[in-house]
Amino acid sequence: MPASAVKVKPIEIYKYEPNPEKPGYLRYTGNRTVGEVFEELQERLKAEGLLPEEYFDLVYDSVAWPKPRAAFPDYRVIACYPVTGRSEGYYIHVDALVARHEKEGFFIEAVPLFLGKTFQGFEFAAAAANACAKHLGA
Repeated sequence: MPASAVKVKPIEIYKYEPNPEKPGYLRYTGNRTVGEVFEELQERLKAEGLLPEEYFDLVYDSVAWPKPRAAFPDYRVIACYPVTGRSEGYYIHVDALVARHEKEGFFIEAVPLFLGKTFQGFEFAAAAANACAKHLGA
């Protein structure tokens, strides 16, 4: 069986525990932290030889972006994609698309979570982004 056909259990983002009020059922207890999910994703990329060599890190430089100890955002979709740098290298983006209900209406906001950079070419960046999607259940 080709390696690409092997089923991978996605990284668990949502946390559950047995529900004592309903035996046999689970209840949602919250999300794991951004840092916990990042560490597990980083380990999996490294094991597959797809960890970008320049860097792969949390994106938390802005007040609007999540901090490592913050709960992973409630999201509609996780987007993982490669980008060609304007002057050098290739980037791997991992964003959470989050629903926002404002008085002006309904919006989908892209919340950057993780960012990687490689000089190994677009094919490597695309393979790393694909691996991120696979491991995050995107």
